[in-house]
Amino acid sequence: MFRGWTILALLLTASAASADTTLRFRWKPGQTLTYSVQQTTTVTETTIEDGTNKPVTAATKTMLALTRRWEVKAVDSTGTATLEMAIAAMRQEIVRPGPLDKAGQPTTDRTVLDSATDEGRQQMAAFLNKPVLTAKVDARGQLLEAKAASGTADRLQAELPFRLVLPEQPPVAGATWDRAFAIKLDPPHGTGEKYDATQTYTLKGESQGHTVVGVATALKSPPKDPAEMPGLLPLLWEGDVYFQKGTGRYSGARLTVKKEVANHQGEGTKFVYESQLTEGFSEK
Repeated sequence: MFRGWTILALLLTASAASADTTLRFRWKPGQTLTYSVQQTTTVTETTIEDGTNKPVTAATKTMLALTRRWEVKAVDSTGTATLEMAIAAMRQEIVRPGPLDKAGQPTTDRTVLDSATDEGRQQMAAFLNKPVLTAKVDARGQLLEAKAASGTADRLQAELPFRLVLPEQPPVAGATWDRAFAIKLDPPHGTGEKYDATQTYTLKGESQGHTVVGVATALKSPPKDPAEMPGLLPLLWEGDVYFQKGTGRYSGARLTVKKEVANHQGEGTKFVYESQLTEGFSEK
């Protein structure tokens, strides 16, 4: 009889474990998480030319590729991890309008910064392969503390280290949950003003072993001055985040921003911001 109850208990335990649909990060001390990031951003701005009062439109395109590594330094009894982030590689290419040539025709100015070159490594020596951020992140992905090696880590409050906060309870397909936070507007777009924002998460389902969570970011109230909007747009991401429940690991994201601000520098001006970001976990 005792043996029968033991077998039954084991079966019930196994059944409960298989039915557990709780989504949680699972950190391991000494673990290194490496992610490759590709981001392309185009800023198109229409201004009013001095003297002629005619609108002039110019576009700047930035292509960024980087590899960042998060090292788990410690994990406490609640499942909260202390992590350090370093940039292992980076390439940035900026294409912007150049001066007119001798014939009065527009030209293109292109600059490249690449850590794969000797010159690039020298320019990035201050931060390349060195801890630039320390963050405490709990098992739901919530940021509890953040400190930057130089400057502030305020951006991490809006742009989480691992892109999402997991729900408190096991979700069902189509379930939604929210995260409230504030975006701090630093110079040159502001002087430290804060704007309340919300990220809404939607459980979309499973795909190739990953839980897919939709993300949408919105301001609760836009600033009264449209000149402040360009500094907020880069954080208003929408798209999908991928989480691997089996390993308790963030796998990556596909996010976009496409926003337009009219009259940001007066009547007839316009600011258009478009960005696409792909991030993926690397086994290396």
